[in-house]
Amino acid sequence: MERSKQEEIFNLLAAAGNAIVEVYNSDNFDAELKKDNSPVTRADKASSRIINRGLNSLFPEVPVLDEETSIPDYEVRSKWKKYFLVDPLDGTKEFIKQNGEFCINLALIEGTSPVMGWIFQPLTETGWFCKKGEGIVEFSQGKIKPLKKPEVKRDVIRIAASRSFFKPREAELIEKMKRHYAVEILHCGSSKKQVQMVKGNADMYLKAGPCSEWDTAPGQLMVEEFGGAVLRHDTFETLRYNRKDLLNPHFVMLNERLNIPGFIAFLKGLIRE
Repeated sequence: MERSKQEEIFNLLAAAGNAIVEVYNSDNFDAELKKDNSPVTRADKASSRIINRGLNSLFPEVPVLDEETSIPDYEVRSKWKKYFLVDPLDGTKEFIKQNGEFCINLALIEGTSPVMGWIFQPLTETGWFCKKGEGIVEFSQGKIKPLKKPEVKRDVIRIAASRSFFKPREAELIEKMKRHYAVEILHCGSSKKQVQMVKGNADMYLKAGPCSEWDTAPGQLMVEEFGGAVLRHDTFETLRYNRKDLLNPHFVMLNERLNIPGFIAFLKGLIRE
């Protein structure tokens, strides 16, 4: 993808972010529950319209899979060689609570893996972009700077955990881990958890509850770009995309510090106890 189109995507995310913030600052979210009991607001829908319209204009040949639009059957999706994967408002519960912890997620998937990813925070007008093998950049109000891989030197394992979706199984696994390691919990919403990992503020994101492919794709690419891994609980294989079921299996994200054979073996034992 040429640099000019990458810059147009930055502008597209900023436009969608402005639409989200406009709703956020209003007194009318039009919140409702979808079939899976997850919330949706008019901000989700406005962002989705802007992003889909923009991507279809820039890349008419590339399909778009968006949480808030009709999902094609797997028979159709399985034939896609590449596609855009979109969560137009990641962290809708946090948006409704007005705690500011929400993002826009966008990834370009080739085969079953993300090769480009964007995470954008509308309130701060700041985002992160990763192209596989080329590092991560931070973009903010027209300024772009490379994000350096952090040197993490901690005596504890800091675990990023969902603020609104912290599940009993996650708490159970963390309590078991505390028998062997000093642990700190960093609660935050949406893809901010993955951003905290790539910035060096967290070592792990342990997920043992429901989330979907659009919640993780850009963050996974960024974590992997800095030497980390995203592994399924059941097989400890790398998390893949465009599966028949778009709900992710339970997984763990590890930064480079923990992505070592000894710790992975420890996690396998912990999860299979």
